[in-house]
Amino acid sequence: MQAAKIAVTIPEDHRLVVTLPSDLPAGPAEIIVLATRKTEPPDRRAALGMDRGTVRIAEDFDAPLPADFQRAFEGEP
Repeated sequence: MQAAKIAVTIPEDHRLVVTLPSDLPAGPAEIIVLATRKTEPPDRRAALGMDRGTVRIAEDFDAPLPADFQRAFEGEP
């Protein structure tokens, strides 16, 4: 399998004339169009330290859960 990447701008009439590189073999092939967005979505990844000072961990973090919570996690009523 051989591939060719050709950058194009899709015109308003959505018609393209494509001349393929001569090193592509003649015969059956597929054409795949990957359209990119006009504007990239904003980067919504979390930045390191962005929540610094907003989270508090309780002193008893490692203490056993209350019995009603423990039963709920185990699927008991």
